[in-house]
Amino acid sequence: MNCYIVEGGIGKAIAFTSIVDALAEKDGGEICVSTPYPDIFGGNPKIKWVFDSTTIPLTDQRIQDCKDIIFCEPYKSNFQKGKEHLIESYCILLGVEYKKTMRPIIYSDHVKAQSQEALKQAEIKGQYFIVQFSGGQPPMNNMQNMYQSGDPGRNYPPFFANTIIEGLRKAYPKIEIINYTLPNEPHYEGTKKIQIPYILYHELLKNCEGFISIDSSLQHFAMSAKARGVVIWGSTRWSQFGYPELRNINFHMETKWDETKFHPQNPINIMVDPNHVLETFKKIRKKEK
Repeated sequence: MNCYIVEGGIGKAIAFTSIVDALAEKDGGEICVSTPYPDIFGGNPKIKWVFDSTTIPLTDQRIQDCKDIIFCEPYKSNFQKGKEHLIESYCILLGVEYKKTMRPIIYSDHVKAQSQEALKQAEIKGQYFIVQFSGGQPPMNNMQNMYQSGDPGRNYPPFFANTIIEGLRKAYPKIEIINYTLPNEPHYEGTKKIQIPYILYHELLKNCEGFISIDSSLQHFAMSAKARGVVIWGSTRWSQFGYPELRNINFHMETKWDETKFHPQNPINIMVDPNHVLETFKKIRKKEK
């Protein structure tokens, strides 16, 4: 049995779940995972143990007893050339066959009751949307009550975010809006923050009326939860981090990726007209209905 080290942000951890089945098949049985986000891997029948890397060192005897301790970092590989999807890069580096149909697989049925209680505590009794307009900060920053994104080019401008929220409130006055953020990240009037473990948000996505987000953990969660929505892209490529099932929009393009129109440092990338985002979101909801 091998132990795989999964470091980085929560989005990478969620993406890694896409290849757990392939790794277990290659290894001929269950695997182990060491990660800062153990709840993302909990309940997976192909994983024997999940170790919280923030509290359990690699010297732990259970990890030492594993056949091999394996680590790879896509961000320090050919992934940087911009041609590989994150999931594809993991497959290449770990020696399993990449399939374009690979998607995150998260098991959260065991927290269903907790997610319903969270909605009750937030006084959300009916339908709800989920939005995320900022992200990319390590959890430790949250403890310091200072928000500093590791990649601010992904964040949607607060003025635009407010415009979207106001539009949602006007178009759907009976549907609540949950702002998926850490406590020190921007809050928006007309939304509700629910501070719960990440895994509970996966469960909430299963029953939401749709979501709008930037490139961050929410859009990765959405693929496993089979939620539908709009993703606004700034300094990252949806061809590397996104999923074609979602509606992907960049200022210069949408739906179909065009590398000739992209530069990661161009601040205009994320400046998508909020009214266009709203209209696109409405069309998705109407189509699904």
